[in-house]
Amino acid sequence: MKTKAIKYPNEALDLARKTGDNLADETVKDLFESGFNPLSNNAYNQLVFNHQNIPDAFPESLKQYFKEIKAYQIDENLKERGANFYVEHASAIMLCLGMLSLPYCYAAAEGAKVLSFSKRIYEQPEKRLTETAEFVFDVCSPEAFTPNGKGFISIAKVRLMHAAIRYHLNKSNKWSSDLGVPVNQEDMAGTNLSFSLIAIRGLRKLGFSISSSDSLHYIRYWNIIGKMLGVASHLLPENNQDSFILEHKIKSRNFRPSKEGEMLAINLQNYIKNQPLPFRFPTETMMAYLLGEKICGMIGLPYDQLDVDLISNIKNLNAIRNVFPTNHKKEFAILKKQFGERNLGGTPFKFLTNLDN
Repeated sequence: MKTKAIKYPNEALDLARKTGDNLADETVKDLFESGFNPLSNNAYNQLVFNHQNIPDAFPESLKQYFKEIKAYQIDENLKERGANFYVEHASAIMLCLGMLSLPYCYAAAEGAKVLSFSKRIYEQPEKRLTETAEFVFDVCSPEAFTPNGKGFISIAKVRLMHAAIRYHLNKSNKWSSDLGVPVNQEDMAGTNLSFSLIAIRGLRKLGFSISSSDSLHYIRYWNIIGKMLGVASHLLPENNQDSFILEHKIKSRNFRPSKEGEMLAINLQNYIKNQPLPFRFPTETMMAYLLGEKICGMIGLPYDQLDVDLISNIKNLNAIRNVFPTNHKKEFAILKKQFGERNLGGTPFKFLTNLDN
């Protein structure tokens, strides 16, 4: 009898932990070894929109890198459906970003360890949240991959940032090869799912009815983004069931308590607690509800079952859902003013040039 193939076997994921991103890694290696510093290069910092020409002053490897990213072909129907889904749920997705997607990633012990080498993530959690929100806006807005959008450029710069992290950590005495490659393929695949599958899970927990078709297309839309970010195709699941299987495998292999994950999560929660929120539930309770008891336990966040049960009744879920705007165009215009019109040095993330910034 023919044996059914196992989806995402441990052997393949073990290899993924030892694998980086050859295109970005080779580009970064060439940049650093030639003395090119993006942070001090005006042409790099001023490259923001897709329509801008790649500066002639760039090293040849960097010019070819940007050209390759900008040459990606995107299915128009999938692009439209993904962007429309984002616009329809933009405020709720952004809330899930800070209260679910980011702290969810902190439960991955080795991934949290990588983040911990940058002090600014501990000391300035608002920057981490704002920069990530700007990136999500850049790649999900309807104009993301049009000439006037920022999608291609933002993706290219974040991909280089990941490679810079690998470059610096591998050359330092702060990282052990036993942990795999920093920002490896398995970690990148898990992070990509945190912006698609996990965001959809959060929307449903907030009381939104998300169809399996909408879920499928939003996951596939993020697969496009993931591919441009350097995630291997076999780690970009093509349907809802495979997404669930891969997320479960990555979680079971990598999620466990760590001091780094706890510090990141607590700092993030403390920052969010001081922000105005659209509902009456405390930040701790809402994050506990979205993350669940096991994840909260891993990252040191409080969890009170009685408080969580209060949120989960239908009346409260309806009340939570109703605080989000129903005028999607107006809502999106507000987000565009907040995120789309900002320009933090031409990139949503500072290019990591050392391990202490």
